[in-house]
Amino acid sequence: MFVVKQPLPAAPAADSAGNVLAEWNAIYDAYNEVACLILGSMTPELHRQFENSSPYEMINKLKAMFEKQARVERFDLIQTFHACKQEEGKPVVAYVIQMKGYVDQLERLGYMLPQDLIVGLILNGLTKDFARFMRNYNMHNMGKTIGELHAMLIEYEKGLPKKAKTPQVMMIKGGKIQKAKKKSLKAKGKGKANGKRNDKQVYISKPKNPKPSAKEHPAKDDTCHHCKEVGH
Repeated sequence: MFVVKQPLPAAPAADSAGNVLAEWNAIYDAYNEVACLILGSMTPELHRQFENSSPYEMINKLKAMFEKQARVERFDLIQTFHACKQEEGKPVVAYVIQMKGYVDQLERLGYMLPQDLIVGLILNGLTKDFARFMRNYNMHNMGKTIGELHAMLIEYEKGLPKKAKTPQVMMIKGGKIQKAKKKSLKAKGKGKANGKRNDKQVYISKPKNPKPSAKEHPAKDDTCHHCKEVGH
């Protein structure tokens, strides 16, 4: 595999020895092959920008363009890694795998963390359920790898007392029931004002012999059955 570490040497004179010309031609072909590989892996925009550049120029310009971006990405990733904590109720296996993923990403960016620091950060992010495990680990100064620590945490988690999974759900259901009761009470008490019911039924007693209207009352000359009874 050919590695470009310097610009392409100047071409030798035409009358140079055959072995000198052959050596330069081999280097020239290798540089062209590297240039084709770099251009072939670029986006169309970058390809147009670098199509007339030598492979050595391409490498230096690309480093200048993306090195700062890689530093920013690495800094953000380190912050995320240090702030990562195990979520309450989540299995420890998911948390350790997440932390291991951050370590792998940092290594790809060229940032290698000491093994004891990685293990310390993983332990620091565990929930209070693992407090006893952490005390024992630190007391015995166990120098474990991430994989060994992972297995130990899984085994320890199996011995933890099981937590009830439904209290919160029952509380929510209870809340709904209470709300429903309030609604029913409100519906029953509809029409109340100032704490007093206003839906009383008013009964009006009708006279046994109501007085007839003017239209129903006959003339004074005529005999009125009603007048006779009430003494008109």
